[in-house]
Amino acid sequence: MIDCSRTENYFAEKQRMTKKHKLNHGGYACKLNCADCPLSHLNNGSTMLCSDFERIYPEKAIKIVQKWSDEHPQKTYLSELLEHFPNISLDNNGTPNFCPYRLGLMSIDDCRNDGNCVMCWNQPIPIEDGEN
Repeated sequence: MIDCSRTENYFAEKQRMTKKHKLNHGGYACKLNCADCPLSHLNNGSTMLCSDFERIYPEKAIKIVQKWSDEHPQKTYLSELLEHFPNISLDNNGTPNFCPYRLGLMSIDDCRNDGNCVMCWNQPIPIEDGEN
């Protein structure tokens, strides 16, 4: 579970939730319709726009994003592998007995140096445009 009370996690999950993307002119926009957004004035329990709601009620905004995050876990390399190969044998640490590097995954921490395959298998899969 991702802890949305940590600032970087909150904004990453909010971006994932709203499908926020960068515009050509440098600004940002949500791809999610306000009626479908838990932070929107239509769903946040107030009449405030999401930006005002976030600023005035940060704890409530965190709870909303946390709830959404818990209900929509991000895919990891391990969850994706298990979805396609549910009967693959796993070690005691809950991962396959081979490094994801062998499948072409380049870890941000280059796990070939420390052998921490659990960390690499549990990395979130980067989201492509148009995906959840």
